Amino acid sequence: MNKRIAAAAAGTTLFASAMVAMPATTASAAPLICNPGARSVSWVTASYSRVLTHEPKGLEKEYTGGKKTYSRTVKHEKTLTSTWSVTAGASAGFSVAKILASLDAKVEGSYTHAKGHTTTKSITVTDQLTKKGRYWFYAGRLQASGYWQGYRCDRGTKLIKQAHGTAKTYGALIEGATRCGEKVSSKSIASLVQKKYC
Repeated sequence: MNKRIAAAAAGTTLFASAMVAMPATTASAAPLICNPGARSVSWVTASYSRVLTHEPKGLEKEYTGGKKTYSRTVKHEKTLTSTWSVTAGASAGFSVAKILASLDAKVEGSYTHAKGHTTTKSITVTDQLTKKGRYWFYAGRLQASGYWQGYRCDRGTKLIKQAHGTAKTYGALIEGATRCGEKVSSKSIASLVQKKYC
């Protein structure tokens, strides 16, 4: 009986010694926070603005008998660009499409994901006017811009800052006519036209 107790005690001692001698492996490894080799973009600043790309043209509607379609040619006023810049580090893995798609997700609206610029031509805007009053025909776009930082994931445990720079882009053309005094969204191009021309 005593021999069996002694043997059990000896076995426990050997097991404890083995545990102490085992090297720290998985238990002490740093947690995975990203996919190894992956690149990500974060924004230090990002904002959007409303821009009139064509000079609004006014029209006084006297007819009050219902809807009537009118067209007016608005002259080109401002060209917007979609681009990016890298001011430090390596740009590998941070394409213009990746940067601008990230900016699109950061601010309101939907923007182009490639380098380019808006039209430099005058365009014809057509809309239906319903009430008597002073209308302005317009064309404009949303423009987004910001300062970005690019990071690369090492082995999954750390993000390494690899590049940073600026980016700007623009959304789809927004055109129409707005009547002075009508209620429109404060974030719309129509609201910008009313503030400047009504």
